[in-house]
Amino acid sequence: MKPSIRSFILAIAAMPFFFPALSAQDGGWKLKKTTDDIKVYYRKVDHSDINELKIEAILDGSLSAVVSVLKDVPNYSHWIYKCSYAERLEPAQNTSSLYYCLIDFPWPMDDRDFIARSTLRQDPATKHIYIDVLGEPRRLKDKQGVVRITEMNYHYELIPIANGKVKMLYQLHSDPGGTLPAWLVNLAIDSGPVNTVRGMQEMLKQETYRKAQLAFIQN
Repeated sequence: MKPSIRSFILAIAAMPFFFPALSAQDGGWKLKKTTDDIKVYYRKVDHSDINELKIEAILDGSLSAVVSVLKDVPNYSHWIYKCSYAERLEPAQNTSSLYYCLIDFPWPMDDRDFIARSTLRQDPATKHIYIDVLGEPRRLKDKQGVVRITEMNYHYELIPIANGKVKMLYQLHSDPGGTLPAWLVNLAIDSGPVNTVRGMQEMLKQETYRKAQLAFIQN
């Protein structure tokens, strides 16, 4: 593989593709691969040449544990694939968060960054948790030598299941920006998300998260 192509693929793998969730059989989803307990689906969208992605995974932890990991912005660099830095831009709140992430892209490509707002709600009847994440790219000035990701839209649905586990549906459409061709983005679009889910599974083994009890979450 030519070095330039390899760098492009590594760059796409670095994207932290984190998503209203749909069942795998609805809406034209196609199964791309199954890796252990992680299933990856994709589908084409009308307004973009970049595919939409969905991941289904089983997480070993309570709803409070999973939400605690997702809300711990300063520790994103410990589990989100290729995230080199993250910070809150507003004080932490129970159901809303505004944050900044810097993503390490391989040389000679520029790193990427994004600003996002996440909002959380829980259905009191089913206990399902829905988290919507939308980019707010103009919240900060662009940084020199870093490409700002301007299009990102992703969602989580967290579903409590038996034995203290959670099923996560994780759906995304995002454009990494710059000059990356769409066909190359689609080739490796699932690498970053799968590694990120693996990172989340590892974080949930830590006692801090495993024993978390959030007052605003019904477990």
